Amino acid sequence: MFDLLGNARRRWVLRHLLDDRAMTLTDLSARVAAWENDTTVEDVSSRQRKQVYSSLYQTHIPRLSEHGLVEYDADERVVELTGDPELLRRFLEIEGPRRGRSSHQWSRYFLWTAVVGSAVIAGHWLGTTPADSITTESLYGLLTVVFMMLSVSFVMAVEGEKLLRKIGQ
Repeated sequence: MFDLLGNARRRWVLRHLLDDRAMTLTDLSARVAAWENDTTVEDVSSRQRKQVYSSLYQTHIPRLSEHGLVEYDADERVVELTGDPELLRRFLEIEGPRRGRSSHQWSRYFLWTAVVGSAVIAGHWLGTTPADSITTESLYGLLTVVFMMLSVSFVMAVEGEKLLRKIGQ
């Protein structure tokens, strides 16, 4: 399984098939090409789509099919997930269909907290903030508490269900 999932294209094929259990090889190729080129399906060039299509058709789909994870209908050109979805989710570390790109949002929360916190501290040093009665140490303490709360929220959002299951055992 780890050898099969060692290839990013195969992982993305399985991720897409976990959401849509069957799709045409053309649609699947477009989605994988969009991911690889960090663009939308609509903006994928025909060259990019063909390159992915060829590699999926010649290499990756047959390999996944040999191991019983997918089935390819050559007449309809449809790839269908046949492997155990829950097992695949565990190997791919997908919590469920709702997962999406939420983990990417967390990096933005941390970044903006750092930017705003740094701006407030710099403003305090320059004497441009209205809070003259607050010490620099208090601002550092407040920023530390905010980062700690954000970190705990992040861990609970990403790993919360697993942690709660372990605690309940």
